[in-house]
Amino acid sequence: MPRYTVLVHPRVQDFLTELKDEKLKERMKQSIRKLAEYPLSLKELDVEKLQGVQRTFRVRIGRYRFIFFVDKKERTILVTHLGKRESIYEK
Repeated sequence: MPRYTVLVHPRVQDFLTELKDEKLKERMKQSIRKLAEYPLSLKELDVEKLQGVQRTFRVRIGRYRFIFFVDKKERTILVTHLGKRESIYEK
């Protein structure tokens, strides 16, 4: 099965750069890399579809979430948001 291209929004990259917890940062990066194996990676990661938004999902990593959009036609995944659960859905 062909892989997907994973694109990361600059705000997500900035968040990862500023994150102090190296272990958590590496877990997040690994999860983002696993998205290239979509849809197989959905079984491995804690993924749920977001209601009211087409082809948009969230991944849970402890208290943190990241949101991504899947474009099956272009075979790309765009990671749009990353942050703590309390604030991630407000953006």
